[in-house]
Amino acid sequence: MSQPAATGGGASARWARRLLWLLAAGYLATIAFTLAQFYARADGGLPPTLMEFTPTYGASLLLRELPAQSLHERDKMVEYTRRTLPAMYPAVNPIWLDRVAYAPWLYPPHFIFLVAPLAFLPYWWAWLLWVGASAAPYLAAMRSILPRAYAWPLALAAPPVFYNTMQGQTGFLSAGFIGLGLALLARRPVLAGICIGLASVKPHFGLLIPVALLAGGHWRVAATAAVTVLALVLASAAAFGGQSWVAFFASASANLQGFEAATYNFIPMTTVLSTLAMAGADLGTARAGQYLALLAMLGLVGWTWWRGQSRPESLGLQCAILCLATPLAVPMAYIYDLVLIVPAVAWIARDLQERTARPGEWWTLAGATASLLAVVSVADSLRVQIGPALLLVLLALALRRFRSALSEGGGQVPA
Repeated sequence: MSQPAATGGGASARWARRLLWLLAAGYLATIAFTLAQFYARADGGLPPTLMEFTPTYGASLLLRELPAQSLHERDKMVEYTRRTLPAMYPAVNPIWLDRVAYAPWLYPPHFIFLVAPLAFLPYWWAWLLWVGASAAPYLAAMRSILPRAYAWPLALAAPPVFYNTMQGQTGFLSAGFIGLGLALLARRPVLAGICIGLASVKPHFGLLIPVALLAGGHWRVAATAAVTVLALVLASAAAFGGQSWVAFFASASANLQGFEAATYNFIPMTTVLSTLAMAGADLGTARAGQYLALLAMLGLVGWTWWRGQSRPESLGLQCAILCLATPLAVPMAYIYDLVLIVPAVAWIARDLQERTARPGEWWTLAGATASLLAVVSVADSLRVQIGPALLLVLLALALRRFRSALSEGGGQVPA
């Protein structure tokens, strides 16, 4: 029998929390050791290792000197990314500067509001600020779902958090704004809509949200989110010029062609498209599979949110289904983007604590989540992408709990 969340659980819960804290400490030690190795390589004259944060910092340097539309110009982005190398590694051998590859800028202009201030800090301080500040809405989302004793260890020990922190990526932002918006859905609809609107800094992860909100009858939240997005668009156009949006849409179309040119690395990409491509399917077949996954996730999210209208006992599970379905629906999602599913894990865990867990459900939740830590290594060594399969396991568990909540008709408080 599982223990209610409010009681803090029994001995098994205490051991689980200790294990999660130990895992989080292991992440921190691994990151510190890895960064020390990066420095040693650069000091030894070997090719320096670039982080995913490097183009972000390069973009902030560019914005101090050039108009925002320059972010979408290949030569200029490469030039300013090269400028980050001496900031990262003061002893770097200059011969490696010419080997810096182009990283396309995939973000809409209102993302610039978050990035531009980074140029006023040294590289590593900027990285720390970026990771810490972007984690704030994510941690707030987790705390809104679970009591503190559970929220913090799960939030910090989930495998996608390790990858996102190591690379200084944007997974905390999408998980935080979407997760917090969904957690506030029933209690603070206007604030929920603002949070969801802010998630448009990574717009493709909001693909299923309008379907969920409209199917669930959350009109006020949907309207507030739409107004927030419109305000961000207008503010960014006023601040950075309309050409910044023209350049963004032009480059978005061009970047989609990167799949045809095989310029994207499928190993850390946890999508249906990458799974099929790594399995040997041609790009047309892989794209068709991704479209089918999108249609399936649209139907699933629409059905669960419509079916759960005016049923507060199922709202948390509806939110979990939305978060789990999103990375299965979109063609581009990386391992660090799966921070978005950590709130989903929290909602499922809360439901397992508040209602009777069936045999094996706790192990299914823990096993599938923990296995995400092996996604990159398995893809790299075996050329098999297991990320979507793990998401499907979690999604099936959430759907099973959702159907159970509807049939019982009670037992869970609003999310």
